Amino acid sequence: MTNFCIFIKKIGGVLSKQTQKTSFWVIIHVILFLGVFMLWNHVFWDYLGPTPGAVEKNIVLHIMNGQIPYVDFECEYPPVALLIFIIPGLLFRALPGYYIAFTVEMLLFDLLAVFLIVFIAKRINISKVKALISYTLLIAVAAGPIVTHRYDLAPAVISLAAVAAFLEGKNKTAWGVLALGVMAKIFPIVLAPLFALWLLIKKQYARLLKGIAAFAGVVLLTIIPWLIMDAGSLSTFFTYHMDRGLHAESTYGSFVILGQHFGWTSVEWDFSFGSFNITSGLADNLADASFYIMALVLIIVYALFTYKLRKQEITKLEEDDTRVAQENLFVRYAVILVLAFLLFNKVFSAQYMAWFCPLIPLLNIRFKTLIVAMLMIAGVFTIYVYPFNYIEFEYWESLPVLLMASRNLLLIIVFILVVMGKRPREIIIKESKINTSIVT
Repeated sequence: MTNFCIFIKKIGGVLSKQTQKTSFWVIIHVILFLGVFMLWNHVFWDYLGPTPGAVEKNIVLHIMNGQIPYVDFECEYPPVALLIFIIPGLLFRALPGYYIAFTVEMLLFDLLAVFLIVFIAKRINISKVKALISYTLLIAVAAGPIVTHRYDLAPAVISLAAVAAFLEGKNKTAWGVLALGVMAKIFPIVLAPLFALWLLIKKQYARLLKGIAAFAGVVLLTIIPWLIMDAGSLSTFFTYHMDRGLHAESTYGSFVILGQHFGWTSVEWDFSFGSFNITSGLADNLADASFYIMALVLIIVYALFTYKLRKQEITKLEEDDTRVAQENLFVRYAVILVLAFLLFNKVFSAQYMAWFCPLIPLLNIRFKTLIVAMLMIAGVFTIYVYPFNYIEFEYWESLPVLLMASRNLLLIIVFILVVMGKRPREIIIKESKINTSIVT
């Protein structure tokens, strides 16, 4: 028994040393993507309608056959997303080759996230090992294998890169990278006002103007081909998303369906815009109101961030401690904004779970372990419903309906915990000592 304990202790010591190396985590994520997720493919193929990668591959085939997105065929994806689809298509135009290349592309974004998390963790003075453990668990369980079937991890990592550049003081780079994220998937737009408020509160007006110019310039460069050919064609992309109904998996949709389960309301299915939506008087009203609800929540979050940052600017600690505290605040509100967009939007597909995975590990608040655990449970609930029991969900069967509503309830609780944002006890004690010394 003693020898066994010594052996376990040695293994633990070796593992502890290895986890300090970024290369260790690179190997883990390569195994996760090219091993575990690839082995999951046959399971998903049995349950999903289109083979993973088929949607993206078909768009690439249209483009390579000379057709123009938005002009010659309807396309719901922004211009930078199309570029992400095309890169694997340069190597393979048929499945499964295209899907394998697409998986490798998503792995490269994932590895970029690993290096960015290490970089930001060092800046904001948190454990890089704990951050990487959290990120690995979130990708493996909260997001799951669907991160290799859809491209949502890419804009999430691009957003993380923008945050990293902004914290490093690379203002124009940060705004330009953020614009790329927005033109890949719209949700990173919620970070733009966060950047602007930071610069305004710090009275860096010239940097703000240069940043906005860089953002606008990148957006213009991505859409200029369509502006030249057919400017009106871009409106089809916006109207596509504006006209969508209430997605069954959205926060609103899942609770309305739960209400039907208990006999409080009645809804009908509507398969449109490539997803299962629900229709009824209540559902349609919620779909119409969702934009305004989300906008109101975002405005409140921006106001809270402004108040908190101004307070930190007025009651500064030592210079290094102030920087770390403010950058922790910035990261926390970036998480809050992404979660707000996710929860109060009228559409919430399973792949959207990847949006928060790169940012959550950088939180420096109490209950972080609980938050990661809750998100993992939410991921398990998501995967149970999609793809394994989605048909049952469509037929209002009890367990998938309850799990989908529970998934969204867990995310709401996570949102509240991050908004509350209580700092770790050791930071509070340290600040208290500094303030006491200043007073003395």
